[in-house]
Amino acid sequence: MNVTILDEQSMKNKFFARNEKQFLDFISKYDDQMVSTMKRKGFTYIHSMERTVVFTFGEITIRRRRWKKGNEWAVPVDEKLGLERNTRFSLEFMYQISQLATMMPYDKVVQVIELLYQVYITKPTVVKAVKLCGQLLDEKKEYRYFRDEEKHSDEKKKPDIIYIEGDGVWVKSRHDDSDQKNHDLSHFLVHTGSKQTGSNRFSLQDKKEFISVSRLNAKEQLMDYLYNHFEIQPHTLLITNSDGGPGYSPGIFKDIAKALKVRRHEHFWDVYHLNQELKDFFRKYPKELSNLAFQSIQEHNRSKLLTALDSAESLISTKEEQEGFRKFKSKLLNNFQYTKPAELRGLESAGIGVMESQHRKVTYRMKNRGMYWSLAGADTMSQMIVLTYEGNFRDLFFGSWREEYRKIEEINSVTGGTIFEQSKQETEANDVRKLNLKKRYIAKTGFVRKLR
Repeated sequence: MNVTILDEQSMKNKFFARNEKQFLDFISKYDDQMVSTMKRKGFTYIHSMERTVVFTFGEITIRRRRWKKGNEWAVPVDEKLGLERNTRFSLEFMYQISQLATMMPYDKVVQVIELLYQVYITKPTVVKAVKLCGQLLDEKKEYRYFRDEEKHSDEKKKPDIIYIEGDGVWVKSRHDDSDQKNHDLSHFLVHTGSKQTGSNRFSLQDKKEFISVSRLNAKEQLMDYLYNHFEIQPHTLLITNSDGGPGYSPGIFKDIAKALKVRRHEHFWDVYHLNQELKDFFRKYPKELSNLAFQSIQEHNRSKLLTALDSAESLISTKEEQEGFRKFKSKLLNNFQYTKPAELRGLESAGIGVMESQHRKVTYRMKNRGMYWSLAGADTMSQMIVLTYEGNFRDLFFGSWREEYRKIEEINSVTGGTIFEQSKQETEANDVRKLNLKKRYIAKTGFVRKLR
C-alpha cells in the first residue's frame, strides 16, 4: 500500500501559525483589560504602535497601546511580556541563545536557532546575548551589597568535613593591544563529600564552584560563601587540595583554615599533578629510580625518596640538568608533608583531587578549536558555564533578585546614585550588620593582602 509520508515541517508551520493567532488574541485582550486600570492610575492614552519581536515561538508583530502621565510613559503589554526598550528579542529567546552559547561556538548557535525555530539571527546577536549575561552578572554582584547573605546558625550546614580545591584554567585570550596571550581563570570548588549514586557513579555533595579571571575575586567569593553557608564546629575537618602553583600554595589554604578557625586542616599536593611531575622528571633516568620515587610517595618514606633523588643526581652531567634537579628536589622535599596519601592520614581518598574533572566543562567549551577570548568574554563565559552546570543559569535571567534590583535602581536614580555607593562604603567600612567574610575573616588574617 502506497502511503504519503506526513510532511512534518509543513505541519509544524501550521502549528506556528495557530500559536501566533492565539498569542495575538491574548495580547489584544490583555491590552483591552488594562485600559480601565491605566485610566484609574491617571494615565492618558496616546496612541497604538506596532513592534516586531522574536520569541521562541516565532517572529511576531504586535500592536499595543502607549500611555502617558506627566513625563512618564507606560506600555502595559511590553511590561507583561518583559520587553525592554529598543530590543528585538524576548528575554526567554536571549536566555536560550545564551545557554546554547555555553555548549557550542557562536556560529553553531546561529545554525541551531535557525534549525529549531526557523528564526534567522546573526553571530552578533549571540555576542549581544552573552554581553547581556555579563551585564546581569555585574548587576547580581552589585545586588549582593543590599541583601544580608549571612544565614542564621540553624540554617547553615554543619558538615563533619569540608573539601576545598583550587586550580587555574589557561585559555587563549586577546588583550586590548591585540596580542594573543594565555590567561588564567581562577577556579575554586567546595563540597562536603562524595556519595555513590550508581554502580560506578559518584556525586559531590553540596558542590559549589567559583571562577573568575581575577584570582582575588574568585577567592573572595569562595570565602564569602564559606562564611554564609557553613557553621564551623570543634570537630570540623577541612581538607584542601591543589597543585601548589602560584595562588594555590599550601600557605593560601592555611590562611583559609585560620580564617575559618578550623582546628584540624589537612592539605594535599594534588595526586594527578604530583604523579605527572614525578613522571616528567624521572623519564630520562632508569626505571628503577622512578619506581623507587613512586614507592616512597605511596609509603610516605622520605629516606627512599632521598635515595631516588641522590641516585638521579649522580647521573647528571650538565649544569642545566643540575639546576633543574636542584629546583625539583627543593620543591619536592619542601612539600613532602603534603604528599602523604589519605589512607595514611586515616582519611578516605574519595572526594579529594576532583578539580581536573570539574575543569572539563570549561576547557571543552573554551579551549582548542582556535578560540581566543577577551578577558571580559572569558570571565562571562566561564561563569555562565558554571551556572549552567549548577542549574542556576535561568535564575540569572528570571530570578526574583532582578525585581528587587530594579526597585533599588529606582531609589538610586531618585537619590542621585548615592544608594549603591553608600552601601559599598558601608560594606568596606566594616559595618557589623552587613559584614561578609572578606571583612570579618580575611581582613583579620591578612588574607587579602597576601593575595594582592
